[in-house]
Amino acid sequence: MQKVINKTNKFQGKLLDKYQDSLLARHSLRSWYETPLGQALLEAENKELESVLPGLFGYHLLQLSEHHNSDYLSKSSIRHQIIADVCSVSDQHDCQLGVQMNAHNLAIASDSVDVVVLPHTLDVDMNPQQVLRETDRVLVPEGRAVILNFNPWSSWGIRHIPNIYHGQMPYSSRFFSPMRIKDWLTLLGFEVESIKTFFYRLPVSNPAVLKKLSFLDVVGEKIWPAFGSVYLIVARKQVSTLTPVRPRWFLRRRSRVTPGYIETRTLRQNTVKNFKK
Repeated sequence: MQKVINKTNKFQGKLLDKYQDSLLARHSLRSWYETPLGQALLEAENKELESVLPGLFGYHLLQLSEHHNSDYLSKSSIRHQIIADVCSVSDQHDCQLGVQMNAHNLAIASDSVDVVVLPHTLDVDMNPQQVLRETDRVLVPEGRAVILNFNPWSSWGIRHIPNIYHGQMPYSSRFFSPMRIKDWLTLLGFEVESIKTFFYRLPVSNPAVLKKLSFLDVVGEKIWPAFGSVYLIVARKQVSTLTPVRPRWFLRRRSRVTPGYIETRTLRQNTVKNFKK
């Protein structure tokens, strides 16, 4: 019994460590968004979301994690919008959340949200599979998940290599490939409707250089569309429906011959045969 208790405590300790690491990563990413490069990326992300969110309808929209004070959801036609995240103590003065909530265990009823937006939530979370499972749980059938992630197949991904374990955000984040996220979504029963990469500028912090490199966004979209620094995935939650099949005995055609008539005729034939014998 004591071994079971020790294993349980060890498992809970690992979950707590992952949770604390996720909080630190969120804090670092929130600070990075205040830099010139972060502001340029934020502008590009808002532009891409403006082309997606107005076409998604429903009653409730949930955004998991908030990394800046800008409103990602301003162009959405869904009126009831919730931003859920957990702020560390150092972020309390900057956080403007509707609800403080752990993405690993959302206090939201199942099948109740129409759209879930995850802006780099999987990049900075130490248990991204659990976040996707919770997203699947709270989404209604045919609901949408909108995911923003950093792309490892980009110039940003190259800078990510020496910063995998320790380094500056966002280059020390998870950098999952689009195919891996697509595999996870497929296992949960989602249908990936679209994958788009964007923001082809190099990871430099100088505002003047960033402005000069803005032409790469136009050139990159035409020449190397898969190598943008960020990708946007829109996935639809599929729910398999059962088609009732009628039993075979209901499908049999009724006989045109009266059963009683056949029985009488059979008895009559048997009687004649017995009489002749």
